[in-house]
Amino acid sequence: MQSDFETDSVRPNIPEYSILIIFGASGDLTRRKLMPGLYHLSRESLLPEYFSVIGIGRRIQLGEEFILHMQNRVRQYCSHDMEGRYWKPLASKMSSIRADYKEEATYETIKQKILSLREEWGNQPNILYYLATSPSHFELIVEKLANHNLHNETGDSWIRLIIEKPFGLDYNSAEQLNSRITKHFTENQIFRIDHFLGKEAVQNILIFRMSNVIFQPLWTREYIDHIQITSAETIGVEGRADYFEQTGAIRDMIQSHLLQILAFLTMDFPQDLNPENIRDEKVKLLKAIRRYSVEEVSKYLVRGQYTEGVVNSELIQKYVDEDGINPQSKVETYAAIKLFIDNYRWRGIPFYLRTGKRMPSRKAEIYIQLKQPEKSEIARIFSHKAPITNSIRLEIQPRAGVDITMGWKSTGILSDIESTQLTIGGKADIAEPKAYERLLVDAMVGDSTLFPRYDEIQELWQIVDPFLKYCEIAKEENIDTLFLYPAGTQGPVEANNFIDGEDNHWTEI
Repeated sequence: MQSDFETDSVRPNIPEYSILIIFGASGDLTRRKLMPGLYHLSRESLLPEYFSVIGIGRRIQLGEEFILHMQNRVRQYCSHDMEGRYWKPLASKMSSIRADYKEEATYETIKQKILSLREEWGNQPNILYYLATSPSHFELIVEKLANHNLHNETGDSWIRLIIEKPFGLDYNSAEQLNSRITKHFTENQIFRIDHFLGKEAVQNILIFRMSNVIFQPLWTREYIDHIQITSAETIGVEGRADYFEQTGAIRDMIQSHLLQILAFLTMDFPQDLNPENIRDEKVKLLKAIRRYSVEEVSKYLVRGQYTEGVVNSELIQKYVDEDGINPQSKVETYAAIKLFIDNYRWRGIPFYLRTGKRMPSRKAEIYIQLKQPEKSEIARIFSHKAPITNSIRLEIQPRAGVDITMGWKSTGILSDIESTQLTIGGKADIAEPKAYERLLVDAMVGDSTLFPRYDEIQELWQIVDPFLKYCEIAKEENIDTLFLYPAGTQGPVEANNFIDGEDNHWTEI
């Protein structure tokens, strides 16, 4: 029987003698994503024999208490039943250090731990630092690592740095952060993580386009009317009030996840699947996205914030009543933007990117609406019959799949046209590789394909910065640009007319 991870012809080979050091290991990301991801890798025999996981945090549990705590979180969040035969090999490789990131002693303790493992293994270990902390700690940790010479590679071993988003809060802060990090780490050591790119369906976008010749001619302005990219969540801020109040929906989802998906969807084919060639094509595409002035932004943006409503039969309080949220907050929990790509392939085609919290369902998808035949042709061939709008829907979550909608003559003497769907892909409950376990593997084998390069980050911020500046100016001048929507609905009613065209509308969430 094929295992969950055996989707490629070649299984990745994680280097032996590797240490994963997680800064912020007492946080939500480690409990919900990283530790379940490591358990899945253990389950798939994708962890090397000589491997160590070291968690670092100010309030972290120590010894067996740390291992038991993580075991309970794996049992809570992983997609498989907990089995001791897979957990025990991982647990035997785990340890923790309770320490403050500001203290010099913290990094001396890390150094001694690395030296101890090198002596025990008889080999110089590879080291992967994972910054799962608040972004405010990124620069400090990098500086301290460098001060204690914990960043220099020795011999054939490598040292790599995984940085969680957001990478800066705007273009200028991203420039500052990158300048501080690249002072000590080279670009090929830095892995800026966007977990959406680790999802099965996102990786399938290129495969779907490149391996199916029947769709390749359609991927142009000649046949496509418009494209929608949606990411909707039923949850609210889930204990991340401080983070979300600082970022909002535009920074949290559009600047990173949705623009990355747009790049994969619309970029030209790379020369080959070399990571740098793929990332070159993404940058070329991002450079072609039209930049708006701050004065233009109001025509291409709808922002919203949820009020009291019902989601999954549960009464939800309004955003400003959530724990830790400023009662006067003007942070958006919903955002929709309209973009254009000014190159030959896509010129004139609108792209709509939408994200929202406390929506009716959890959904991430790409909807491609194709153009209808000329009305004169429809009238001649089908008389009064209305054409069926052809569309391609690439679903990212809760399942990875494709739905293609076409017109079809129903059985009978009369020539009635009905809509039919061709569905490709798995069901929502099929266990597939999770984003974080795939990205952890890629970082350890050195595959940077799914990690944004810094020139990508620069382009992403340049696209989004005018939207953020517009929101800041509106707040300073006390101009209300925030529309309210009840939790559990499709978003602000003001977004209903956002999409151009008499018969065009948002897909249902």
